[in-house]
Amino acid sequence: MFGYIALIIPARFTIIVAMANALGQSSPLTLGVCLGLVLAVVALFILVVRGGRRAVPVLGVATFGPYLPFPMLWGPIAGPLAAAMPLSVAGPAGWLLFGAVLLADTSVAAVLHGPDLTTIVSFAVIDMNMGLTLFALVRLAVLLSETQEANRQLAGLEAANERLRAAGDLRRAIGARLADILRASRQAPLTPGVLTRIAEISREAAAEARTVAAAPREPLPAGRTDLPDESSGLSRWALTAMTVNVSVIVLNNVADRGTTDPRHWAVAAVAAALAVAFQLYHGVPRASAPSAWRWTLPLHILIVGAAALYLGNGSMAALVGLSVANILLWLPARWSVPVFAVAAVAVGYVFRLYPEVGGYELYQVASMIGIAIGVFAFNRFPEAAAHLRGLRRQIAGSAVVAERLRVARDVHDLLGISLSAITLKAELALRVIGHDPGKAALLLEDVRPLAVRGLADVRSITSGGARLSLVEEIESARSLLDSAGVEIQVDAVGMEASPVLALVVREAVTNVVRHSAARLCTIEVETDGKTVRLRVANDGVARAPQGTGSGLASLADRVESAGGTFTAGDQGDGTFSLVASVPR
Repeated sequence: MFGYIALIIPARFTIIVAMANALGQSSPLTLGVCLGLVLAVVALFILVVRGGRRAVPVLGVATFGPYLPFPMLWGPIAGPLAAAMPLSVAGPAGWLLFGAVLLADTSVAAVLHGPDLTTIVSFAVIDMNMGLTLFALVRLAVLLSETQEANRQLAGLEAANERLRAAGDLRRAIGARLADILRASRQAPLTPGVLTRIAEISREAAAEARTVAAAPREPLPAGRTDLPDESSGLSRWALTAMTVNVSVIVLNNVADRGTTDPRHWAVAAVAAALAVAFQLYHGVPRASAPSAWRWTLPLHILIVGAAALYLGNGSMAALVGLSVANILLWLPARWSVPVFAVAAVAVGYVFRLYPEVGGYELYQVASMIGIAIGVFAFNRFPEAAAHLRGLRRQIAGSAVVAERLRVARDVHDLLGISLSAITLKAELALRVIGHDPGKAALLLEDVRPLAVRGLADVRSITSGGARLSLVEEIESARSLLDSAGVEIQVDAVGMEASPVLALVVREAVTNVVRHSAARLCTIEVETDGKTVRLRVANDGVARAPQGTGSGLASLADRVESAGGTFTAGDQGDGTFSLVASVPR
């Protein structure tokens, strides 16, 4: 789109230079001011495209105002203003304004240049072609953006649906069991049966949580289409309009050259008709390449090129550009761009051989490239839109998979650890209830906040992710390690809110209790200007391999996704150490 807009500048300015030379007005000041005005028109149109609708009146002044100081040099350049109308005003009113702009520019041409039909037609067709092409390019770009946004919204909706399904399953499976644990913990008197029941419920809840997290869901419904496919129809319409307009320009050029030889008119008419037929065969968007393009495309270029050489006055230049533009569509990319570039340079050079072209070589080449951009874009936009629509189910499916992985990870890191702590407390209480009922009661007291935290974890998991407090997790670690008979030393100064490191503490301390024979566990938190560093170490490495399993792998993923680093392993002296650093 911006490539086409940029080519308006040399194309329009070349016409100004040629007319200024013909009228003897080619002073540097005049040409400099005209170039600035062309740039202003282009810049204002870009501003309108980017959403600056208030710039439309200023664009109107920039389009028609230069006729006052430069009546015979300015125009036709009303295409950007015409395209801005349906882009800024919805419905039929926008297209009525589109027609009004074309009529106004054509009327100005009629007043300034007299009743010269070829000049009036030239203004009208060039403005129309430029305006329709700009409108179609911008509108297709908007359609692609809307399709991409719809894909993102669909992914978010599918992830939200998956979250709701997981919420219902977890609350049914886990919430009821945690509520049972709370009720059991309040029973009096405290008996081994109560503690056994709490431990059993906790183990069942942990197993059920893992089952819910890993359970397959119903497949996503197929065949959803949330946006109509406007791109194919719009592209066909734009290409057809461009082809017809170019043919009219060619016939108008023949008339403008003052040709009276009927043979010239016959060649121009036949070549234009064949060029339209070939172009609609080669250049209109289709599901697959035309079956005979290897033969018809060279024939297309040959017929138009031969007619252009026969007429010898540059009148067929636009049709030559239109035919050569199809090279970009059907040749492989490694060949199409170099071949087209050589063709464009060759066309510009050939036109230099005809004095009657009158310095319009740059205009012809710029117009040829602009036509090629339009042909290529209008053909590829439907393909790109279809590709985006095809990705919609894949994107939605990926969002669901990502959400399931998040739920499974949170179930392990949050619920799994909370339920393991409840089981541990209940089992420890069961061991000491016979000889130390007071300690058993204290351990049971610790079960209640763990159950409450588990219920909160269910809510956080199903609301999009948990945010934990590092300070609270270290305090919970003190209670859990103390219950397990493990001495804890904490060296944490200037702790900051770090949910990722809070999860690391929770997982690390649970591993110390479940998988080690530790007597001492140290937790150190250091904060410098850029990072927060956590180290959890214990002296019980001999009991079990603590550096393996999905828990530490999940923690490593979490820390690294937060932009941090994670290491864990045996230090060789009977100590297992886990170190995580994350940006502040």
